[in-house]
Amino acid sequence: MNKTKKDNYKSFSNLLLNWYDKNRRNLPWRALSGELPNPYFVYLSEIMLQQTVVSTVIPYFLNFVKKWNTIDQLAKADFQEVSFYWAGLGYYSRAKNLHETAKIISNDHNSIIPCDKSKLLSLPGIGNYTASAIMAIAFDIKSNVIDGNVERIFSRLYAVDEPLEKSKKYIEEISERYLPNQRYGDYAQALMDLGSLICIPKSPRCSSCPLISFCKVGGTNNAKIYPKRLPKKIKNNRYGLFFCLINQHGDILMTKNNNKGLLSNMDVIPSIGWLKEDKNYFSKSPNFITKKDSLFDLDWKILEKKIIHVFTHFKLNCSIAIAYIDNNDILKDQSVKKSYKFIDSQNLKKLAIPSLIKKIIKYLEDENYF
Repeated sequence: MNKTKKDNYKSFSNLLLNWYDKNRRNLPWRALSGELPNPYFVYLSEIMLQQTVVSTVIPYFLNFVKKWNTIDQLAKADFQEVSFYWAGLGYYSRAKNLHETAKIISNDHNSIIPCDKSKLLSLPGIGNYTASAIMAIAFDIKSNVIDGNVERIFSRLYAVDEPLEKSKKYIEEISERYLPNQRYGDYAQALMDLGSLICIPKSPRCSSCPLISFCKVGGTNNAKIYPKRLPKKIKNNRYGLFFCLINQHGDILMTKNNNKGLLSNMDVIPSIGWLKEDKNYFSKSPNFITKKDSLFDLDWKILEKKIIHVFTHFKLNCSIAIAYIDNNDILKDQSVKKSYKFIDSQNLKKLAIPSLIKKIIKYLEDENYF
């Protein structure tokens, strides 16, 4: 690299860091200027921020650290309670990985989050991005931290015409060149803040960008078309049947989803037909319930209303089957009692219930079904 390029890269990081010092976001997991970062706060926030926006994460983060202020406290927590505090944040396997990693760090690493990337990558739920972010932000170690904000910034700086899905490696290579020789954590967070505040997706605020002199499309109408992407895939439809059984007290039947994958370890309404592992996978919304599909062989009524819930890769069409019983005799069988329980409306608020199930329960409440 010649001197001109070196000076260019240095100027880039200096301008960015100067802008960051004046405009940095005040986030609850972020150390104040002059303070050392709390590695546990950094780790927790990075797990929560996977696939989730900052504004959604902030209240969850504050509730978590109020309840478990150290990684040791989190490691000793009951997972049912961790799930409750996570409920509504989505991507529920993250909560399980978070708890498992906390236990490993507490037991095997003297309660100290490793500052070694290979050790971080060995922990459940920590991939390359999260490991790099922890290295840079928590420990100020030189790491190329690339999230969606960084990809957007460099795709505009270089007017990368290849769709992002195919140009990630190239963006990783060019962004590596701009890493400064100090303040690695601040630099990573500065890029994140620039992407969140200035180099935003639809209407970039180029006139306020400290890096506009480096940008090939800055200040032009073309800026908003970067990063370019492949055409969006149409989300597949899935069809599920949710069994809403209500007893004489107005309590609803719930079960614990012990399967891996979607809604794992969460309290849910019993359902069939929509998970890939279901033996009776539905190709369309059911109009009636066959004997083999009928939960407890009760007289179920399928409501006309369908609840739509959108996951990352598919759209779920939820049919609601409702039935009423005058007693809890169905729970006399120990194997059934072990898997199911009736929950009253007050205790529902104490369970780790995913947003999909909350949506179904709210509809039933609004329509006075219980």
